[in-house]
Order: sequence, then structure tokens, then C-alpha cells
Amino acid sequence: MKRFITFAVIAALAISVLGCPTAGYGAETLKAATTTALKAKAVSDQAITLTWKKAEQASGYEVYKYHAKKKKYGKIAIVKKNSFKCTGLEADTTYRFKVRAYISKGGKTYYGAFSKVVKEKTEKSQGQKVVAKAKKKIGASYRAGAAGPKAFDCSGFVYWVYKNAGVKPKKKVKRTSSAGLYHSLKKHKVGSSIKSIKKAKAGDIILFTRGRSFSHAAIYAGKGKLIHASTPKRGVVSTSVKTLHNSGTKVAAIIRVV
Repeated sequence: MKRFITFAVIAALAISVLGCPTAGYGAETLKAATTTALKAKAVSDQAITLTWKKAEQASGYEVYKYHAKKKKYGKIAIVKKNSFKCTGLEADTTYRFKVRAYISKGGKTYYGAFSKVVKEKTEKSQGQKVVAKAKKKIGASYRAGAAGPKAFDCSGFVYWVYKNAGVKPKKKVKRTSSAGLYHSLKKHKVGSSIKSIKKAKAGDIILFTRGRSFSHAAIYAGKGKLIHASTPKRGVVSTSVKTLHNSGTKVAAIIRVV
């Protein structure tokens, strides 16, 4: 009988200490601690800011982000204020978030309900903005000496795209020839041959030579493709780098200013 009573007392103590995290705290208070009005806003190509309405009596908040590969939410931060800036994100990518408040009292932690899930897409990277602007001109005419907006030559196309893409290049892209582009931007060269194309990123300027002279300029679109003002017959087109390189016009410089 004594053994039974002792076991019962131990069990009761265990339940009181380890039981439901909301036990011993008013349901109405926890309901008031529910996080509401969660909003997300992209502030760059790598960051999203979250804000929400301050919950009553909350000691702080837990922020969760959905992990696509794991197919579940994971806690990414514990904050005291009703806002959080999530950084280190991928450009032009949609993310989902949720938040819950917690109350710390008497050495215990009590959690309110999760907020509604919000989703937000990061901004395009500087290079992606360049490519997006270039793509809009596919099909435009080629005309020697032209620099847009309806017709272009090769260097005029590069100039116009950078001028109108809404980006802030490390150095201004001038209206000049392909040789002029090289001489004004060579400090930003990241490659100098077809073998270097694996280093290229979307938005890079690709310069070509024929013989010993610079002869062509294009914008790298990613995945081995470029966009350029080709010839009077073809106009502005998307072409593989290898196709153009193998035609006798050789990759001579990869320039990165965004």
C-alpha cells in the first residue's frame, strides 16, 4: 500500500512539472498572446522584413521559416520586439514564415498560437534585373550606331540595358564600342576565354574578338546563354555562348559590374 501511495505522489509531481506547457496559465491570456497581423516585405534580393502586432504580455516571439527540402518549418530566431529581418536569402525566391508569442513566468514558458502563414518573394538580384530588361528587347531590330529603344547595335544594346535596368553598376557602362567597353571596364574582368564561361553570372557583359580586335558585346543570361544585338537580319536574339564562339567570334572578356 505504501509503495502504491509513493508511486502516486511521484506521478502527480511529474505531471505538475512536466505537463502541458499551457497548464497553470489562463487560456484567455494565452489567446491574447496569439500573434496577429503578420506581414512580410522584401527589402532586397537577400532579405525580407517581418512585422506583426504586439501580443499582450508576450515575453518574446519565435520566428519560423519553411524549409522546402525538409518540407517543414524550422525556428530561425527568438526576438523580443515585434519585428525581424531575415537575411541571407536567395534572390527572386518565395519564402513562407509564421510567428508565435511566448510568455515566461515562474521558470516556465507558455506559447500562444501560431500566426497565419505569410509568403513573400525576394527582389531580383542586380544581374537578374539586367537580364530581365534584356529579354524584353528580344526581337528588336539591329541598326549600326543605334542605342535603343527600338533598334540597337551590339554595344548600344549593352549600354541601353544597363541604363534602363534600374541597377547600380560598380562603374558606369558608357555608350561606346566593344573595344571601348573593354578599356573602360577591364578592371572588372572575371574571365578571358570560353573556359572562363563557367565563372560567368547572369548580367555579366561578354566581349568577343575576331582576330586581334574586339568585335562584339553581349549580356550573359545564365545557363550558357547570352542576349545580344546580332545582325541586321536577326536583330536582338538569345544565343548560346558556344554557338557564337564557334562561329569565329571568340570570347575575350567577361566583365562584372553588378
